[in-house]
Amino acid sequence: MKTVISPVITTLSYISNTRLANGITGSKSNISAHYDLSNDVFSAFLSWDMTYSCAVFDEEAKGYTGDLIENRPIAPPRKDYHDPRTMPADDLERGQLKKLHLIAQRARIKEGSHVLEIGCGWGSFAILAAGAYGATVEAITISDVQKEALDKNIFAAGLSERIKVHVMDYRNMPESFHHAFDAVVSIGVMEHVGIEFMPSWFKQMSWAMKEQNAVKVFTMSTVPDSRWHLYSSGGQLSSIKTLVNDITSAGLNIESIENIGPHYARTLREWSYRFQRNFDSHILPALKSQYLDLTADDLEIFRKKWIYYFAYSEAGFAMNSISDSVFVVTREVVSD
Repeated sequence: MKTVISPVITTLSYISNTRLANGITGSKSNISAHYDLSNDVFSAFLSWDMTYSCAVFDEEAKGYTGDLIENRPIAPPRKDYHDPRTMPADDLERGQLKKLHLIAQRARIKEGSHVLEIGCGWGSFAILAAGAYGATVEAITISDVQKEALDKNIFAAGLSERIKVHVMDYRNMPESFHHAFDAVVSIGVMEHVGIEFMPSWFKQMSWAMKEQNAVKVFTMSTVPDSRWHLYSSGGQLSSIKTLVNDITSAGLNIESIENIGPHYARTLREWSYRFQRNFDSHILPALKSQYLDLTADDLEIFRKKWIYYFAYSEAGFAMNSISDSVFVVTREVVSD
């Protein structure tokens, strides 16, 4: 937005991003501020699989504009892994599962694959990789609240022997992870890494990938290369060109890039529908239970901030000011 105060906003944004830089301590603080909300808050607007990233909508859902064409069924919130279904999988759930299978296939996951997932959310990909593809998974999160919920979901899925969850920063991976993985996966995570940390991120991924036939697959939102010089002074997203430079500087190679950005606009609308529909019945009680001193004004501010976040982000993806892509990265054989 170009206004007379834009330079001031940009400067304040830069200072804020510097102060909250994603060092090891800062990352924990930044993630906790968002993801350590009650799981009941997120279950009120995510689909049943609890995937918090871009879906890929199929023909039955009428693609990424289907919700604008007609009213589509929306499933009620799922509070527990054992909750019985009251209706078939809705558009958002099918779209999330389609995206997760796409990533598993791009990562060449099969029976016996050893997979590292960095930023595992509530476990939808780890459970799919272990349960549907027969992989063993090491999953990393820096959210204590997410780990607690994830462990319950893994146990309920009968996959405790195949999935191990660690609370750690990616920079603190143990020596046993060195060249240990057939596939390294991160979904909707790298937006939180910080552009100044991106070169070291890819070096750490290379460190964890097996020396032969290993694949790194990730999704990430990016800004257009043509606007990078305007954006980079205050923002924390990469562009395709800057990502390619960081990837190749770490000794890795780009195999493919698939744009799924248009689907993110609908994903955000789907989240917003659910958030607003379930706010009074599910989100308000969860917030009041977790934060006893919240006032009515606090709760209204919270509601408006999230609605603004959904709408602002949707507009960015709909106008191609932001994109989202699935990246497949490979490595040459090394002997370090």
